[in-house]
Amino acid sequence: ARALHQNSDRKSKPFVPLNISALPESILESELFGHEAGAFTGAVGRRIGKFEFANGGTLFLDEVGEMPTETQIKLLRVLEDRKVARIGANEEIEVNVRVVAATNADLENSVREGRFREDLYYRIAVVTIGLPPLRERRADMPLLIDHFRKEFAESYGRDVPDVSRAARQALIAHDWPGNIRQLRNTIERMLVLDADGLLDVDDLPDDIVPTADGDGEPGRSPSGADGLVGRPLVEVERFYIEQALELVDGKREDAAALLGIGERTLYRKIKEYGLNQ
Repeated sequence: ARALHQNSDRKSKPFVPLNISALPESILESELFGHEAGAFTGAVGRRIGKFEFANGGTLFLDEVGEMPTETQIKLLRVLEDRKVARIGANEEIEVNVRVVAATNADLENSVREGRFREDLYYRIAVVTIGLPPLRERRADMPLLIDHFRKEFAESYGRDVPDVSRAARQALIAHDWPGNIRQLRNTIERMLVLDADGLLDVDDLPDDIVPTADGDGEPGRSPSGADGLVGRPLVEVERFYIEQALELVDGKREDAAALLGIGERTLYRKIKEYGLNQ
C-alpha cells in the first residue's frame, strides 16, 4: 500500500494507515470519520478522523474484512459521495482520498455468508492485487531478512548484526502462517535477544528452531538425513538438493535460497545429478 502511494501522483500528500482489526468496534467510526465535542460519552473535544487526515492522499484500511456491518454502510456512503461527517456534526466535509484496502479473509466468501456487504465489496475491488503467502516466496526471504535486520538495528541504535547460515536457512524453511508481520516480529525479537552481534539459532523462537527429529517439517532436518552419516559427499549433496526442491514444490529459485547457494550453482548441480525430472 505504501509503495502504491509513493509511486502515485499523491505521493506528496499524507499516507494514513489504519488497522481495522486492532480497534474496538466502539471507537472505529470515530477513528475513521472523527467526532465533535460531546458527540458521545468521553468525547471531550473535536477529533479529526483518518479520512480528513488523508485528504489528498491515501488511506490504507488493513484487515478491512473485520469491519462491522454498520461501519461498512457508512464507509460505502463516504466512498460514493466523497463526503464525510464527523460523529455529532450536522455538516459534511468533502474529501479526496484514495482508499487501499487489504485483508487475509476471503471477501467473496464473506459476501456469500452475509458478513461483508456486496455493494461495498464491488466498490473497493475495482483493482485487486493478489499477494501469495510468504511460504510461496522463499526466494524473497534473504532480502526481507536483511531489510528487517537493518531496520531494527537502526531503530534500536545498534550495529547491523550478521545472520548465521543455520539461522538463515531455518527462517527460509519456516512456513510463516503470519506472513510478513510474523517474520518482521521474529527478526526484531532475535535482534533484541542478541548479545554478540550474530543472529543465530539460539535467538530463534521455539517454533522455528531446527531440530534433528527427522519429521520433515519446515525448519527441521529432513527425514532420512541420519542415514547419510559416512556416505560420500556427492550423495549427501544430492539428497539435500532433492529435499529442498521437494519442500518448495520444485521452485528452483526458492530451493537455491533455502540451500544458501546461487541459482546458477543449483542449476549446475541439478544437471550434474540428473535431477531435471
